[in-house]
Amino acid sequence: MDKDVILLEQQCLEALRHNFPLLQQLSGSISFVAEADSPMLTATAWHLAEADNQMLKQSGVRGAILELLDNLVEQRKRQRIRPNREGRLLLSAGQLHLEWLSDGSVSLLSYKNAS
Repeated sequence: MDKDVILLEQQCLEALRHNFPLLQQLSGSISFVAEADSPMLTATAWHLAEADNQMLKQSGVRGAILELLDNLVEQRKRQRIRPNREGRLLLSAGQLHLEWLSDGSVSLLSYKNAS
């Protein structure tokens, strides 16, 4: 079952990349965390150039990314697949890669001043 979820995650990332070609121009990462009792993201930190951040907001892509990450966290929690609370979405050379981090590896304080 874990393999099915991982395959679905990869397909979702590919669909996001296909639906929003501007993602192919960006380099950076988006860190995210969901508290243990929350099915949704608690905090995100966007590690992108300010101009890229603005472009994502204005185009609606930022909302699509957040919705996708919420869904992936919820799905992992529902299926009891760990890790399921923290991760990083890497954007590089037109590729999207999702990296799940061990629960508790990033403090919520790390997100306090993030953009």
